Amino acid sequence: MIGGGLIGLLTGVELAERGARVTVLEKDDVGFEQSGRSVAGINLPGGEPNPTASLLRASADHWAQFEERWGYPIDLNAEGWFIVLADERDHEWLQVDRSTWQATAGYPESTLLDAAAARERFPQFEGALAAVDVRHGGHVDALMVMNALRQMAHERGIEVRCGEMVTGFDLDGERVAAVRTRNGRVPVGTVVIAAGLWSPDLCDRLGFHIPMQRVRAPAVETGPMPPGTVPGFVRGSTFGAKQNRNGTIRITGGYRYSAMLHDISLRDFRDLRIWAPALWQNRKDVSLRIDPAILKFELWAAVRQRDGELVFPQRYEPPSKPRDRFRQLAELARLIPSLGTARVHRSFSGVMDLLPDLQPVLGLIPTTENAYIAGGFSGHGYIYGPGACQAIAELVATGTSSIDLEPYRPERLEGPLKMREQIF
Repeated sequence: MIGGGLIGLLTGVELAERGARVTVLEKDDVGFEQSGRSVAGINLPGGEPNPTASLLRASADHWAQFEERWGYPIDLNAEGWFIVLADERDHEWLQVDRSTWQATAGYPESTLLDAAAARERFPQFEGALAAVDVRHGGHVDALMVMNALRQMAHERGIEVRCGEMVTGFDLDGERVAAVRTRNGRVPVGTVVIAAGLWSPDLCDRLGFHIPMQRVRAPAVETGPMPPGTVPGFVRGSTFGAKQNRNGTIRITGGYRYSAMLHDISLRDFRDLRIWAPALWQNRKDVSLRIDPAILKFELWAAVRQRDGELVFPQRYEPPSKPRDRFRQLAELARLIPSLGTARVHRSFSGVMDLLPDLQPVLGLIPTTENAYIAGGFSGHGYIYGPGACQAIAELVATGTSSIDLEPYRPERLEGPLKMREQIF
């Protein structure tokens, strides 16, 4: 396994459950990047399952059973996923989102409550609203999940090598014979690339291109507030919010205005033809920025790659300028006035691996015989993750999967890609 985040560790555990001997190579610490910074919103079972969306249904089932199956707490919140609508443009967004949700979600039922019914069910929502769409879901604690996965890996004899940077591959025809690291060669029978943001660089070495964008998503957390201040996971057009067990409120982007920050990368120019229309369409929501640290690193990495060695940033901390999140806290406080006294205690950023169709890429890398990719989750790693990990483990162990992976196959990236109408 290359990558020690949610996908890498959980896939490793699923493989170990099937009798495989697993080594995980992670350039930092487990969950150091987005896996440990995510808001970790999830789907949960409810209503009749949609048989055409087994990946998301499997993930919902796995989260519902995680604590019982694995024996570790993850602070599962099953109160629901609530989409707050304030105006006609929100309703227009919901119509598109609902059609996507019903076609892809494992448990697609949702209930639209009018303003009166929503206020009766959620007395916290004292501010202006038109309706609330209620779905089965909630959230987990990302750090607790990563700690659980670390312990689960240890119990199953998985070797987790932190601080081990992968620099390339040794190939024998179309087979990966070994993974090269700064500390030497690691012979492999099979390799799974689950390196998040850095997966395209590794796949390029295997002759397979992933048109991925890196999008920075700042977040803030307030000081502790009374329990029940924010129910489940709440999303408005300009904010997303959940309440942690310790009472703090984590605030992220909304469904219409996510305030994403796009750090310009050398990688972007290669796929400009694919991404330019989407960037233009969402120009009011995407801020183009330059992170001198990452740009300097890319230039240095380009020089190193001419010598045949891949390099990646270690302990990378994306800049966090929480100006937009202060505005989102104010917007959230209009819905939940008790948050008017909340104060931001910390800010941080994660970076999402965005693909044009917002679908993960899962399966055998078509240029190889024994290398698999599990990546491109586009900010939805926790929603897709457990099902994806099960599917990849089954595919590696048996050559087939009980979960339909046709929509996520790597080969689709070689043809024309349809951009999703809504980014989030």
